[in-house]
Amino acid sequence: MPALLSLILLAGLVPVQEPSPEGPLAVGLPPDGYRSPATVIERLRRLGARPGVRVEAIAASPTGQPVLIASFGAEPGAGRPELLIVADPDGTRPIASQLALALCEHLAAGGSPLLERATVHVLAVANPDAATQAFAGKDAQRGAPRDEDRDARLDEDPAQDLDGDGLALWMRVPRTGGAWLPEAADPRAKRARDLSKGELGAFEMMREGLDADSDRAIAEDGRGGIQLEANWPHRWREHRPESGPYALSEPETRGLAGFVLARPGIALAIVLGSEDSLAAPPKGAASADTGTTEVLEADAYLHAVLGARLYEKDAARPRGAEAGHGNLADWLYFQAGIPTLESAVWSPPLDVAVPEGKDEAGEEAKLLRWADSVYGGRGFVAWRPFEHPQLGAVEIGGWKPLVAANPPIGELPGLVDRWSGFVDSLAGDFAQLSWEQVQVTALGGNVFEARATLVNTGLMATSTNMGLRTRRPLPARVQLELPEG
Repeated sequence: MPALLSLILLAGLVPVQEPSPEGPLAVGLPPDGYRSPATVIERLRRLGARPGVRVEAIAASPTGQPVLIASFGAEPGAGRPELLIVADPDGTRPIASQLALALCEHLAAGGSPLLERATVHVLAVANPDAATQAFAGKDAQRGAPRDEDRDARLDEDPAQDLDGDGLALWMRVPRTGGAWLPEAADPRAKRARDLSKGELGAFEMMREGLDADSDRAIAEDGRGGIQLEANWPHRWREHRPESGPYALSEPETRGLAGFVLARPGIALAIVLGSEDSLAAPPKGAASADTGTTEVLEADAYLHAVLGARLYEKDAARPRGAEAGHGNLADWLYFQAGIPTLESAVWSPPLDVAVPEGKDEAGEEAKLLRWADSVYGGRGFVAWRPFEHPQLGAVEIGGWKPLVAANPPIGELPGLVDRWSGFVDSLAGDFAQLSWEQVQVTALGGNVFEARATLVNTGLMATSTNMGLRTRRPLPARVQLELPEG
């Protein structure tokens, strides 16, 4: 019976015709209409000439691109909180950098109530080399060549464009007992096999490429190496090519870490990347150790309150990726003690062109319905038969670069409006200390007893509960100054 089942499942690999382009063909695929990373960096430089704006390079990437932070508002000082915003640390979400640049222009224009209360630092292109590669339609890779497969050869087995369509996409490789099956609702989409139902998968997914070094692995040693979002100390993984030889080995991560540690006044951080803690706020963990990725229960309230403010009741919410190892947001919270909000910025809606009755489509099939309606079928390359010189009959196709994680440029103004208002609203949320119930009693002999209660009337605490454990930043210190005489 299993052999018969496998035969039936493999029949799902017949070529599927690409849908007819019936959508609004004038809508360009990302990054059409986006500013390139180099353009964003140049615009940040120009903003530095405006009053109240300071731009500094905290590092240079391996290719020599500057890593720039723009600061807005008065110089930091005692009692003045600071906000840090970091965009696109992965290099795969140019929408995050577009949004960050728009926030910079909003702050530089003046009038934001936030700048009356706090100093704001924005790193709009956190990973310029990877972002430049992704913007050009290539894999978001950066850094020196690495030996991912430990065969003493460097970058010898990258993804390749085998079928001549100008893109290095994916291959469906027929394999009895493979991990994947085509979705019934849309055979272009895949779903994981369900072993509890006795399902045998029909194919494996591999990058489009060859086994160039005869190690029976396809496209496993691509160009470039170290990923910035695997190079931070918290949950850093040793002996992983993407992690680097040691934590903070890369100039971009080391420069940002130095910037943060030199500014103990940073009271809140926002990371615009692949993970998200605002759209679906965490409930919080009871305790933390070296492997924890969820904020402590006592600190989770901030994500819930601010998430509800950013996304109104019926607002579309992005879907974040699974927690990664060695990322920036975890280091900021678990090691530096800074409350850190994460946002994936945008995700394709899953409720487009929903059929009547029960919707049997899985997530990828729903994503394809959205892409077809917006791009007229141009966001996904339909699977086409290809005779692979080593694997035999396969199919090549898949999502075009950047489409599934970045919106059409026409959606940027709405995101900017939402986020500009959200950032401005933070002005009243920082810790605000005041003395209450002040009582002074004369004890005689020019001696007085003073009793008072120091109260925080802001939404944010003076320190996170995680910060109390790591003693970063140091607890608030009260210094009494008496009048002369």
